[in-house]
Amino acid sequence: MAAGSSLALRSAALALCAVLCAGAAPDPEGAPTEIDWRVSPLDLNLRGLNGERFRFRCPPGKPAPGQVIGSGPYADGSSICAAAVHAGALRAASGGVVTIELRPGQARFSGSLSHYVQSESYEPFWSGSFLIVSGAGSP
Repeated sequence: MAAGSSLALRSAALALCAVLCAGAAPDPEGAPTEIDWRVSPLDLNLRGLNGERFRFRCPPGKPAPGQVIGSGPYADGSSICAAAVHAGALRAASGGVVTIELRPGQARFSGSLSHYVQSESYEPFWSGSFLIVSGAGSP
């Protein structure tokens, strides 16, 4: 395994542990779960909970290239916070609360440039997706 991919894997594991190890598993009915800019629904083991909605609190930050796949719906491996900025539900500089709805997979995700975030396209079937249904200041 290359050093770069090992570091990326370690970073993803730390991001996941920051959420789950603290006992902050997502709760559809409760307060928003605190996450960082690397966390995706796939990291949180939410795949298959189609139709369920979850609320997350994103800190102020900045989307990194390659964090978002699709243009809504988004592949469930995408960063929740970066997808929320792409969708216009949050401003990166201020962060905030975002609600997502889990969806089944799809055969194609189209990339686009929106709100200064470039999302990627992905054409082979991907097994899970999500929509941004509300953001900071939304009901």
